[in-house]
Amino acid sequence: MADRAEPEMPQRSTDCMKSAVPPVAESLSSSEISPPMLDVHAPHEVLHTWKGFFIHIATIVVGLFIAVALEQAVEALHRRHEVAALREDLHAESRQTVTDARGSEASHLYEIRWLTTRIAQTQVAIRERHPIGPRERNDMPNYVSPDIPIWRSAKAGGRTPLLTKGEVNAYAEIEYVQVHLDELEVAKSKARSAVKSFNREFPVLSNGDPDFSSATPEDLHTYLRLLTTAYEAIDAYAHWLRIIIGAASAVVDGKTSLDEIYASERRATDTEFFHNFM
Repeated sequence: MADRAEPEMPQRSTDCMKSAVPPVAESLSSSEISPPMLDVHAPHEVLHTWKGFFIHIATIVVGLFIAVALEQAVEALHRRHEVAALREDLHAESRQTVTDARGSEASHLYEIRWLTTRIAQTQVAIRERHPIGPRERNDMPNYVSPDIPIWRSAKAGGRTPLLTKGEVNAYAEIEYVQVHLDELEVAKSKARSAVKSFNREFPVLSNGDPDFSSATPEDLHTYLRLLTTAYEAIDAYAHWLRIIIGAASAVVDGKTSLDEIYASERRATDTEFFHNFM
């Protein structure tokens, strides 16, 4: 009987055999032949980490200091410009105050001279018991009353701390005088209105003046009283105009001491030449 051929065993490639090895066995095999791992000393790693941490913190702190310093530098520069602009505006306002006050003073001096003549006419008519003569033409020049809106705006906006104490005191003194002028402006306007209202009680002449030919002695006394009240109100206003001229002029000249400002006010009022003629 013929020999049966032994069945051939299938030949597997080396790769197939490698792939047949379980992964775990392969891992164990490689671990067995790998060299032992080096021990890592934890203290060296901790010291290195703390050093980096502090360097990082220091970098942040330095960066913050630089940012704050830059912000403060920008703010200081802005404040410097703001202070310079405010000072220039207030200085210009003081110059304008002097100009307006002088123009207003000239107009009120004209009115005072007119009232002086009219009061004298009325006194003569009362004393000599005859009708009052015609009044002079009143061509009082136009004027602009002084005002300090920039300073008042700076106060309302809380910007006065930008100025020095001397500057604040100086402008506060000007404001003090301005407040008196504002109050006297009201009294002056009322006195003028009272005279005009009295004039309207009489007939009007062809030139527009009131006709006092029929005025009684009592009417003339009332008229004299109204004229005198107007004179006193306008004279007081002119007096404070000279005071604000002195105060504002001192500030324009760079003076911030109250003693120097008071001295300038006194010099301005020493030029007054009015006296009570009654």
